[in-house]
Amino acid sequence: MSNTIYTATGCSRCKIAKKFMDERGIAYRDLDIKADGKESFGQFYRNNRSAVYRGKEGIEFPVFTDETIIRQGVGVVIAFLHAGTRLDGFIGRSELSHGWMDGIHVSEGDPALTDDLVAVLGYIKRQGMNLQLDTDGRNPQVLDRLLAEKLGDRVLMEVKGPLGIYGRIPGREIETAEMKKTIGIVIRFPEYQFRTTVGPVVRTKEEPPEISYLTPEEVTETARLIQESTGSYKQPYVLRIFEPESAADERMRSIGKLTSNDLLRHRSAARNFQVLTDIEKV
Repeated sequence: MSNTIYTATGCSRCKIAKKFMDERGIAYRDLDIKADGKESFGQFYRNNRSAVYRGKEGIEFPVFTDETIIRQGVGVVIAFLHAGTRLDGFIGRSELSHGWMDGIHVSEGDPALTDDLVAVLGYIKRQGMNLQLDTDGRNPQVLDRLLAEKLGDRVLMEVKGPLGIYGRIPGREIETAEMKKTIGIVIRFPEYQFRTTVGPVVRTKEEPPEISYLTPEEVTETARLIQESTGSYKQPYVLRIFEPESAADERMRSIGKLTSNDLLRHRSAARNFQVLTDIEKV
C-alpha cells in the first residue's frame, strides 16, 4: 500500500498537507495535476468520480489516497493522517477559500476525541489558516476548549427554533442547559453569527403528519432565547431559507419553498428581541 497526494501548482493547502506528512515522516508520492500528474489524476478521477467532490470552482485539492481510502481537502487529509476516520464527524469538506477553512462541525464529533481535534486544528492554524466553526448547541465543552486554545476565528451557530418545539423540528434534540451554555460561549469568539433556518415543523403525530414552517411567533421566541442567553438585543442574527430538495427527511421534500419576501414577517417579528435580524442573501 502506498500514499499518493494529488496537488496543484500554487496550492497553499496542498503545501500544508505535504508539510504535515514530511514532519510526521509519512512517505508519499506527490503528483502535480498541472504538471507530471495530469494524466494520472485524470485516470484516477474517472475511476473514482463519485468519491471526489467537484464544486462550483472545480475540484478542491489536495486529494489523498492510500489505495484504499480517498480523502480530499487539507483539513480532511490531515485529520485522516492524524487519527484515521475517528475525526470524520468533526471535520468535513471545506467550501471557503482565501485563507479560510470551514467544515469544522463542533456538534458532530465525539467529545472524547477533543485532544485529537485540537491537535489537527492547531496545526492548520499555525500554518496561517483562519478557522470557521459551526455548532447547533451540542458539545459545548468542545467549543469551550477550542475557545481556550484560540482555535476559532468565526463561529456560526444554528438555533433551530424555540426550545419548546425542538423535538418536532427535524434533526437532533438538545438539552436546554447545553443550548444556553453554547450560546454564552459563542459570543466570546472574535466573530460569530446566530442563524435560524426557517424550516418545517412536524405539528402532529398522526400519519401523514401535519407539517408547516416555523411561524413568525416561533421565530420571535427564538430571538428571545438568544437575547435572554446573552443579555443583548444586538446580536448578529440571520434567518435562512429552507431547501426542501436537500432535506434528509423525505417527508420535508414536498413542502413548498419559501422566498425572501415570505420571511419579511419573520424578520420583523424577530427584531422585537434581536434588532439586527436580517434575511440571508442568496
